[in-house]
Amino acid sequence: MSDYEEYYLGIDGGQSHTTALIADANGFIVGRGLSGPSNHTREAGGRERLERAVSESVGDALREAGLMERGSASDFYFHSAHLAMTGEPKDKVEIIEQLLSAAHLVVGHDAPGALSGALSGQTGIIVLAGTGSVAYGEIQVNQNSIWHARVGGNGYLFGDEGSGFWIGKEAVRLAVHMEDRDLPDGEAFRIALLTHFKRDHLKAIAEDFYAGVISRDQLASFTTRVDRLAKQGDEIALGFLQQAAADLAELAEATAIRLGATRRRMQVSYGGGVFNSKLLLRQFKNGVKELLPKAHVVAPHYGPDIGALLLAYRNADKKITKQLLKNLSYAD
Repeated sequence: MSDYEEYYLGIDGGQSHTTALIADANGFIVGRGLSGPSNHTREAGGRERLERAVSESVGDALREAGLMERGSASDFYFHSAHLAMTGEPKDKVEIIEQLLSAAHLVVGHDAPGALSGALSGQTGIIVLAGTGSVAYGEIQVNQNSIWHARVGGNGYLFGDEGSGFWIGKEAVRLAVHMEDRDLPDGEAFRIALLTHFKRDHLKAIAEDFYAGVISRDQLASFTTRVDRLAKQGDEIALGFLQQAAADLAELAEATAIRLGATRRRMQVSYGGGVFNSKLLLRQFKNGVKELLPKAHVVAPHYGPDIGALLLAYRNADKKITKQLLKNLSYAD
């Protein structure tokens, strides 16, 4: 095996940024690269955005590793590369195949990468809740077969229960509803919404969202204010967090049902900005324990970028040893 065949590439591509990691066969990370968003290739400019994000992040990682002085990322041949991408990966395969070369090249969803990182390459379930929400799980059924299931991830119109967008949307909806009916209970929410979005009246928030002036990410950012209100004892805010936690726990249960694993001992992890709320996280853990008594909720061990790298090893039938994980930990 020649030297270049010993390098593995993992890419975590999402709505805000794209991270590329290059490691050797022993798990030592030799190069990192960071670029912009790489999702939604069907949108105007989406293809160009993806091409730029992948080329820049991998190129920077190769240069940091001392593996490329000039030229493009497509000139380097990896032994294995796994891309964990937000959005439908099938739209990205043709583009990626023109940008990267590898003996084993896989373009997949972001959730398997997040699961792999959170559980150090082991099987189990992960629930992700940022702007949107999705759950993904895997179980080993025999030595050569892994079952997997994905639940949720249906977007802000048809799903994303428990997500940051859901919390922000419900906060605006309820505040407008109460204002229209002169109900006094929503005053704290009204003030918080107007302050957070710097608007003079509540309906301007809804109008600006419809007009595209306020993005889904911006609406989801109100989750931090909801958490703050909940800590202050606001009953409405507490209700939102409790409902979101229950919806996210139900995603974990639905994934276990799809896997036929409701009675198995398994690990359940989590990721995404919504879980920064300690109140919500506590409710989520309680909900999972109630719905899946044999499950054990654990904090994520690694991030999704290292998760993508671990999948690159797995795709090449490289054994994930304790020493390899230890080597990865040095650079995490």
